[in-house]
Amino acid sequence: MTITHPHHPLRGHRVQIVRIRRGADPDLIVRLPSGLHAAVAMSWTDYASLPALDAPSTTTHLLDIDGLRRAADLIVRLRQDGPTSTTEGDPPS
Repeated sequence: MTITHPHHPLRGHRVQIVRIRRGADPDLIVRLPSGLHAAVAMSWTDYASLPALDAPSTTTHLLDIDGLRRAADLIVRLRQDGPTSTTEGDPPS
């Protein structure tokens, strides 16, 4: 998304949208070239003219799908194996 307001110091710069803060004139929380985050009024950008974007296009997944599959397979194997043997005096886990 590009900042378009004529008096904004970053006019003409492309920045990445981090999130959208709703309101009458919604703010876009953007990542500046320095890496810091800042709020910019949506009306000061070309965001509204971009094709059908309701949310930032980049989605960060917290978990890797292959790791989730391996974890699910492990749980299935553990359930099939039944309770593990315990040493004398230890309660079953």
